[in-house]
Parts: sequence; C-alpha cells; structure tokens
Amino acid sequence: MLSKYRARQCPNCHYFIGFAVGKSFLHGEAAFLTNFCLNCNYKLPVHTIVRGNGAARRRLRRPKLRLIVGTQESGTLIGIGQRHSDTMDTKISPADYARHLRAIGQDLENLHLSTFNLEYVGDAYLVWVRADHEADTHPVFRISKNRLQKLWRNKMPARPFGHEERDGRSQSETGKRLRYSVQELDRIELEQRARRQQQSGNTDGHRLSQLLRTVGDLVSERGERLLGIAWQELSVSVVVEKSNGRKEIDVFRPDNLYDLWVRMYLKRDNRALLDTPH
Repeated sequence: MLSKYRARQCPNCHYFIGFAVGKSFLHGEAAFLTNFCLNCNYKLPVHTIVRGNGAARRRLRRPKLRLIVGTQESGTLIGIGQRHSDTMDTKISPADYARHLRAIGQDLENLHLSTFNLEYVGDAYLVWVRADHEADTHPVFRISKNRLQKLWRNKMPARPFGHEERDGRSQSETGKRLRYSVQELDRIELEQRARRQQQSGNTDGHRLSQLLRTVGDLVSERGERLLGIAWQELSVSVVVEKSNGRKEIDVFRPDNLYDLWVRMYLKRDNRALLDTPH
C-alpha cells in the first residue's frame, strides 16, 4: 500500500476528496494540508492549518435527546434530522463485494478501460467514465459507427450491461455514468460462468476483473464498507468506511493488488482441497 488519507465528499462533483494534514510537533506551527478530489481534481481552499497553543477545557454536557420517528415494530427508527443515507444499508452485503466487482471488471474489460471511478450507492454500483477519456482509451472510440460496420461486417462490439444513467450536469463535467444493478451483475456472472466452462486455462491475476475481485475480498475481510474505487493505470484508490464511521482512502499499486490476489488465490485453493470429501 502506498499511502492512506482521510476522505470527505467533494463539494464540486460529489465524489470523494482525500486529505492529510502534515505532522506539526510544535504548538502554533503551521501544518500543510494535502487534499485532492479523486474525480475532478478539486482542492479545498485551505493551504495550512495552525494548531493552537492550548487545549480548550471540556465542559460536561448531558447527551442530547433525539426524537424517534416510527414504531419499534416497524424496525425503521430514524432520528429527527438524520438522513436515511446515513444509516448502514443492507441491500448489498460486504460478502458480495468480490463477486460483484469481478462481474463489473469483466464488463469493463470489453470497453478496454484503464481509468474510471466506481461508486457504491447501496443497491447498485456507478462507474464514472469521463468524456475526454473515451477518445484516448482505445482506437475503437475514434472510429465512426458506419466505419466500424464496414470493417467488422455489421458486427458491433459487445455493449456494457450497465445502463447509462442521466446526470443533470454536462457530460464535459462528469462524463458518462454506468449503473450496475444486482440483477445485471447476476446476469453478467451467469454468462461469464458459462463462458469459463467452455474455455480452459489458468486464471490471469493481472486482469482487471481479478484485481477488482481482490479489492472486494480485502474490504470484506477487514469488515469495512466500500464507498468507491478510483482506478488509474499506476494507482488504485479504495474509499472505505470503517466500523467507527471514519472514512479513509487506501492507495495501492496494481502490483500490490496482484500480490494480494496471489495470496487470496492460494487461500481459496487450499480451502478447496481441505473441503474435498474423502
């Protein structure tokens, strides 16, 4: 792992900002703030932070009473002023992260994407693809549809299963967003499973689908909640929420994820041997 940052929602594009405050050993000394948005490169208008010379006295206060909406039988008790999105959702279990991310990776491999941002939204996954990335990612995007039909005898490449989601902002600002629901991911997994049964050979741990699966396994093993993944050619930033509610960003290199994939692959292989009936 390269580094670790705290995370907050970006006020510009609503993705995630990573930030870290430099260590300051002296009171009153300025500490530099490093911050950046993983999607739009927005920076907070803060350059340095000055730590005070003395700590403020803590006053003992009674905990605030919160009104509750709903009945206990309904099982949905929401505090006044608390948003529904603030509660831990259970629509997608952390145990499903690895399976879902592998299916998304298999679909994105058909698009030859090397840069994208993924966001977990509770009941689905959003993949952000910037508009300026499509023209540079693969030669296919620079050829017109009519030209492709002539070259490939009217056979267009497979379209992604994730359907494009509309956004109120311009595409020059946000690019395209593909939405992958649980039903679509189950369909991708069934098709890929049937394809793997027809093919033979070893699993390639360098593929995007396998590396994304490794990220899902890692987040699930740590007992964290996945919030997003910013995928670059040389770095992978994984945004998670810990059990105490703290949001953090872990930055990996692709070769770090490959080493983790090898470890998890061997663990699954050993488990399969131990579970084999005698």
